[in-house]
Amino acid sequence: MNERNASAVAFEFVIGVTGHRDPLPEQIPALKATVAGALEGLVGRFKSTPISVVTGLAEGADTIVTEVALEMGLDVTALLPMPKPIYEADFKGEALTVFRNLINDPRIKVLELPIIGEHALADMSDQSYRDDQYDLLKNYLVRRSNLLLALWDGEITHLRGGTSDVVLSYLCGEVGLSHPSKVSASQEIMDDCGEIAICIRTPRKLTPKADVPSGYSFLVSNSTCVTFSELETIPQYYFDRWSGLDDYALERFSPDGENIPVYPLIDPEDACLTDHTKVVENEFLRADQLAMASQKMSDTLFKCFGLIAGAMGLFFLVYAKLAALKIFLALYIALFFVGYIAFRMGAKKRWLARHLACRALAETLRVQFFLLMAGAGHGFNVRRMLRLTSVNRFEGFAWLQDAARFAEPLFETVSEEEERLEAVRKNWVEDQANYFSKKLDQMHVQHARLEVIKSILMAGSILGALALVFFKKSLLHMEMAGYDGKALLVFAMGLLPLWLAVWELYQGKMATRELIWQYTNQRRYFAAANHQLIDVPGIASKRRVVFNLAEQALAEIYLWSAHRYHREHEPPAAG
Repeated sequence: MNERNASAVAFEFVIGVTGHRDPLPEQIPALKATVAGALEGLVGRFKSTPISVVTGLAEGADTIVTEVALEMGLDVTALLPMPKPIYEADFKGEALTVFRNLINDPRIKVLELPIIGEHALADMSDQSYRDDQYDLLKNYLVRRSNLLLALWDGEITHLRGGTSDVVLSYLCGEVGLSHPSKVSASQEIMDDCGEIAICIRTPRKLTPKADVPSGYSFLVSNSTCVTFSELETIPQYYFDRWSGLDDYALERFSPDGENIPVYPLIDPEDACLTDHTKVVENEFLRADQLAMASQKMSDTLFKCFGLIAGAMGLFFLVYAKLAALKIFLALYIALFFVGYIAFRMGAKKRWLARHLACRALAETLRVQFFLLMAGAGHGFNVRRMLRLTSVNRFEGFAWLQDAARFAEPLFETVSEEEERLEAVRKNWVEDQANYFSKKLDQMHVQHARLEVIKSILMAGSILGALALVFFKKSLLHMEMAGYDGKALLVFAMGLLPLWLAVWELYQGKMATRELIWQYTNQRRYFAAANHQLIDVPGIASKRRVVFNLAEQALAEIYLWSAHRYHREHEPPAAG
């Protein structure tokens, strides 16, 4: 049995599986064909993203999907809701034989969920305790699955941990929300799509006469979980979202940016690290590298735009005031088209804003890493925060909600709470408070220096204007290089506002003021949280501080990304 710790997950697209244990035997061949068709339609969409089918390996639907996935050569993870010896009590006869054969198949990775709460192994004969474990499996599927595959008859039973409970909880986007009482048959595609599930209608032994339609459909929720719609095709929104995820995976597994030095979030030898946190940290470091590589490309482009704007202004001034040669006008026009083509190409290839999405992912993973460390992640919903800030609606950002799923805080048992919380305080809260203080001081110095340059340029323009008013005749009698003083002064005055405009362009795209505002807020959040973690007694209170800080810090990052996104999508001439 290829067994791993249940929290050791990696970057991949997860298809979670749920369904009935008692499909009609005569329907199984047709169900397998339908499952194969549904999976084939998905797998072809991903060229770079690893795909994994996650199933509880229960009798019936789980076994059907597992066998089909193995035949297709897909990675399969069996997530057992409880330790294997206890779980086997749910299988009888041939079903037990099939379960044991699958559990020992070397192609299947086997994970076991831990016994939660105060339950002891001896208590697991109590059905309510077993239901708790199945509920834990539901929570995993809801939080971890990028897409849910459900073999369901469509009946809403309201049974905890049952198929309808898993489907509706997943479509709501989180566990604990109240579910709509029915699924609408409306074919209307909503512009605020939430989660999506493939529903394969599955007749059951329990209700053999039920009128269950054949084939499969797509269940889609809106972002507020108020309505669900049943569609015949997948809305284009999801294909675009998954395409963005696949584009990131292509970069993620390429050598791009690998030479950029990055620094671990915590000492690699720290005893507080677990398999899950190590994976999350590795993904943070890679996202950080890609963000910095993309940032370098974006900064280079905007510096080029600034130089192009300056050169265009210079050539036009020379043409208008000094030498009316067509070559200067031709150069002006050529630079205009070069800048325009570069901007359109950069926008199409997302060179201008790609770093924002990668940075948002890196900071999301940083927050999730320390939530895991602190044991404070339960109830934290990244996708909800993306929706609240509308960042997920920007072109090139929707894939973030899929990319962040692998780092979801799930069920990890937290030991040595005090040591872990202190590690979080020192390595994240205190470190970030110091970082933002240092960066804020640097930004203020840079901003002040640039303001001095701006003031000098403005003062030069004013002095030039006054000279033209009061010394116009004297300037006409002054000559230099064959030009009178007035022409040279007018030329110089044309250069001053030109370079002032170039400076404003650079400042606008670098968003120095917005960075200062963001750093000010972040410094305040982290400094306050650091004091609270030192002064507040009790594990629960400290975790609440970490949880609140995570929400504040991530919201600030997403809002900053939104502001920068709008700036970076302005044409360069907008300044």
